[in-house]
Amino acid sequence: MKLSRLFLSTTAAMVLAACGNLSDITEDGQPAGDTPEQAMANLVWPKIDKARFNHDGSQFGSWPNWDNVRMVERGMNKDQIANLLGRPHFSEGLYGVREWDYAFNYRENGVHKICQYKVLFDKNMNAQSFFWYPNGCNGNSSFNLSADFLFNFDQETLTEEGKKVVDNVAEQLKSSKAKEVFVAGYTDRLGAKAYNLNLSQRRAERVKNRLIEQGVTAQIDAKGYGEANQVKACKDERGQALKDCLHPNRRVEIKSSGTVLKQAVGGQMNGGLTGPTPLYNK
Repeated sequence: MKLSRLFLSTTAAMVLAACGNLSDITEDGQPAGDTPEQAMANLVWPKIDKARFNHDGSQFGSWPNWDNVRMVERGMNKDQIANLLGRPHFSEGLYGVREWDYAFNYRENGVHKICQYKVLFDKNMNAQSFFWYPNGCNGNSSFNLSADFLFNFDQETLTEEGKKVVDNVAEQLKSSKAKEVFVAGYTDRLGAKAYNLNLSQRRAERVKNRLIEQGVTAQIDAKGYGEANQVKACKDERGQALKDCLHPNRRVEIKSSGTVLKQAVGGQMNGGLTGPTPLYNK
């Protein structure tokens, strides 16, 4: 009887492992989460050294045909994706798998880089969503951080979670050996212009100081722009709805060059929709 129970429990564990996905995926092929930011942060990315593609040598993953990568689109089935990209490079399971991961090598300005590519399938096994890790694929890049997450309302002191986010950015800036960094603070259009300009400057300076405290040795400049360069207008909303709508305008941008990245809630490096710009966006 004991042997039977052991056999059944072992079999059940093997079945669960065989049909499991790394990430929590909805039936329509999207990452699960209450908000887009949370859904993106909930994606699980396998370690590069676990790639099963290329068993010999020191490199992991493939050097893809980027024309094929650009042809990938929603609605394709697994055979069509495999015909363009090859079979997935990681083992997510044996059957019922709705998540494929790849490791792609490329060169940017002569520098060898690698990033990961994820395809999520719906319940009918049609590809529906596509993500890169890290967002922007290690290019010379920038970060677009929500001020609502970094600071409490009307304050310039970083929250504990905000510190973690900035600390993570600091680590990435150090690892990329950034030489020049620019921190820009922005507010929404509510309130007096002079007050908003001052608040955005104080917040930019606080983020700059935190980067320095975390060991970033690059030249860092910080400037507040107040309500300039609004990214969302919000014309019809009123009251709290207006404040919520204007949320994207309240931000801090940290730039060393390149495309804008979105930092995950909690400070972890996050995947996103941006691939290696020089090769992918033609």
